Amino acid sequence: MKKIFFVILGLLLISTSIALSAGSDSSDEVAKPSSYSKVLKLIKKEQFGEAIKILENILSKSKYQKDPDILNHYAFSLRKTKQLEKAEEYYKKALAIDPEHRGALEYIGELYVDTNRIDLAKKVLQKLEKCRCPEFAELQSYINK
Repeated sequence: MKKIFFVILGLLLISTSIALSAGSDSSDEVAKPSSYSKVLKLIKKEQFGEAIKILENILSKSKYQKDPDILNHYAFSLRKTKQLEKAEEYYKKALAIDPEHRGALEYIGELYVDTNRIDLAKKVLQKLEKCRCPEFAELQSYINK
């Protein structure tokens, strides 16, 4: 009986290990540059112009041009400096790579509100509704203000 228990336990451990390694394959993901943490601090301090300069330097390297987080933070900083058309372009680039990127969805929804396109903001809100995440609540509040 103990032998069967250990065989089953071993099989479960092997299958769990295989499943985890399949889900965490980061071979396509590029590590963030060291300057990215500075960008996040600058954004938190609302120093968007400085963040934009660093992000533009980061995005000058092709390996980072497909990182939806970097694209999203760049778009966010652009939006906060009233560069709305360019911000929208970069939110869309982020969403083309990761259509379910919650940050990019929330922020493009906010951009739609800022540019009087409430109907588009509400469509984005519908996409976030499934996740029951903070981004949904934030966008909903932004639309209703």
